[in-house]
Amino acid sequence: MYLLVFGMRSILTHSRLLLSWSLVVSLFLTDAAIAEDEWGADLNIYGWLPIISIELEDGTKDEITRGDILDDFDIAALWSVRARKGSWSLTSDFIYLDISKKSDVSLFSLAPGLARLDEAGFNAWIITPNVGYTILDNDRQKIDLYAGARYFRIEFDVTIDIDPITPGEPSSSRKESPSVSQWDGIVGARGRYHLPGKWFIPYSVNAGTGESDLTWGAQAGIGYKYSGLSAVLGWRYLTYDVGSDNIIKELTLNGPFAGVVFHW
Repeated sequence: MYLLVFGMRSILTHSRLLLSWSLVVSLFLTDAAIAEDEWGADLNIYGWLPIISIELEDGTKDEITRGDILDDFDIAALWSVRARKGSWSLTSDFIYLDISKKSDVSLFSLAPGLARLDEAGFNAWIITPNVGYTILDNDRQKIDLYAGARYFRIEFDVTIDIDPITPGEPSSSRKESPSVSQWDGIVGARGRYHLPGKWFIPYSVNAGTGESDLTWGAQAGIGYKYSGLSAVLGWRYLTYDVGSDNIIKELTLNGPFAGVVFHW
């Protein structure tokens, strides 16, 4: 069974996408716009500790536990930004994960001494830009409908050690870097239900398709609003049915998150 881990090879490629979207958001937040006193912005910096479940094209299944992530991640960058004006909002969520782990796993059950997975890795980007519109906003709750896209890329870095078939032959190793990159359109709803005092319940759900067969996600939690910022704790679920024509068939991330949201 493969043990999969994150690398960093795609940072330069996807930083251009990240910077382009961030530039769009920054254009909304110029001094002129703020001077109108109609624009607002939110910056959410959070941590997410999911169990990562993967099913490969050949049916092989693997799971990266929360302990694996805590022990072996190299870089984790998770944040979202939102610009608001009236009932409209422009939002994007960014997730980048990079985990590395050594392993010594047999690749062939019929010949356990023939090949071993010496090192495996993967890095992943998940970026979700969207435009939202508020359909309900009162003292009790706020609900937005939104539509946009989700970009998903995962790249593997795998090193396989192959033992000699006959005595006396040297061992060898092979490196491979297969990847999957997809765009999907999504629609969803998000909201906030106000509780007594400064407490509130945030939630969001979305689903879509495109290059993948299906992707959907949901999250909910409990939050507390301070002056100029909010603290949120909750649970998030995200899954991809990538399709049978890729090295990955299914990918699921499921676990708790905690974050701080700054409001302007």
